Amino acid sequence: MKKIFLILILVVGLGFTLVKFNLIQNILGIFSQGTTQESKSGIYVCPMHSTYTSDRPGDCPICGMRLVKKEGKKTSKIVERKMEHEGHKMKMDMEEGKEESLKLEIDPDKQQYIGIKITKAIKKDAKKEIKALGTIVPDETKLAHIHTKFSGYIQKVFADYEGKLVSKGQPLFTVYSPELVSTQEEYLLALEAKEKLQGSKFPEIAKSQRELLSAARKRLELWDVSDEQIDKLEKSKQVTKELTIYSPVSGFITKREAFEGTEIKPEDTLYDIADLSRVWVFAEVYEVDLPQIVIGQTATINFQYGNEKPLTGKITYIYPTIDPTTRTVKVRLEVNNSGFKLKPDMYVNAVILSDLGKQIVVPTRAVIDSGERKIVFVKSGKGEFTPQEVELGPEVNDERVIYSGINEGDEVVTDGNFLLDSESNLETALQQMKPTGGHAGHIMM
Repeated sequence: MKKIFLILILVVGLGFTLVKFNLIQNILGIFSQGTTQESKSGIYVCPMHSTYTSDRPGDCPICGMRLVKKEGKKTSKIVERKMEHEGHKMKMDMEEGKEESLKLEIDPDKQQYIGIKITKAIKKDAKKEIKALGTIVPDETKLAHIHTKFSGYIQKVFADYEGKLVSKGQPLFTVYSPELVSTQEEYLLALEAKEKLQGSKFPEIAKSQRELLSAARKRLELWDVSDEQIDKLEKSKQVTKELTIYSPVSGFITKREAFEGTEIKPEDTLYDIADLSRVWVFAEVYEVDLPQIVIGQTATINFQYGNEKPLTGKITYIYPTIDPTTRTVKVRLEVNNSGFKLKPDMYVNAVILSDLGKQIVVPTRAVIDSGERKIVFVKSGKGEFTPQEVELGPEVNDERVIYSGINEGDEVVTDGNFLLDSESNLETALQQMKPTGGHAGHIMM
């Protein structure tokens, strides 16, 4: 038994030595072919493994692909992989010094069966509609807050409810103020002294009385007593116990704190009046649409109920912050509001029109977005389709702007492109053929 065991060990060792010797000899043969056969006229090289060469046609022992005859640096050869499935044929084209590419050939009779539809890429004026929800707010530059500049008591109220439309110069309320009464009396005394001393032989005295009268009048003006009321005081020479306060603007009363008998002070806001002939629309625009938003763009304001014609507004301000919850930016539109159809806190639909100029566009469904790459299948021949990587622009209605990757007039697949992508195993092929320089090879299908 020991002798038999020793004989088996010797046989196995001898076999391993022979296999190792043959492997070394084959490797040396490969290198010797690569160094000696370059001077021969007929040299065959593997398209996938350029280090392997042969002096006769055949298959590569490493990958099994058919060898290509090399005739100087200008020689090129198409190597076809035998991959056929139900009328689909995929082949890889390779020229020396160029990247590999795949083509998917489909029998034209079967294109209709699998639902492939084609359209041309066109160049046209692209206008993107950016839709946003808007809220109506009063124009802050047309708001008025009504105060008095003296203390007193409200006697009568004319603007007696919120929402009332008042005109500029319309009376709002009357007020009694002891300070105002004493100032009127001072003015009448200064006026009487001036009239008596007009013919005085002492000009300094007359000048002093004129200055005193001017100071009293100025004090009344600073308390918002109008020139008409002062002139009336001069003519009647009667102190008015109640002073009427008039509206400085036209608009709607949005806040009222003036009631009869109420004691008021200068810091009290008695009325808020909003001129709604022009309003603001705060539109919430998503941050992805910000590159297409500029000041001066026009927008259409649509009501959320029917039977109302849309209004036109203009962007006047883009706010500098983003809402962290909704990821939107507030954009301010100014809209003329004749007829007061737009009311504060009303919701509207704003459509902002962004002009992108002349752009190449294709139907949105023609683009396959795989995450890292955006692919469009282009018809490259009869029954042949090429996946082309493109740089996408914004969506325009049901179309997509293409910045680069295809040209005007290229025929692209709009239906059935996902089937082409599945058949060609696009992502796997792209990764496998990605060259050292970082550029993926073109795949033709």
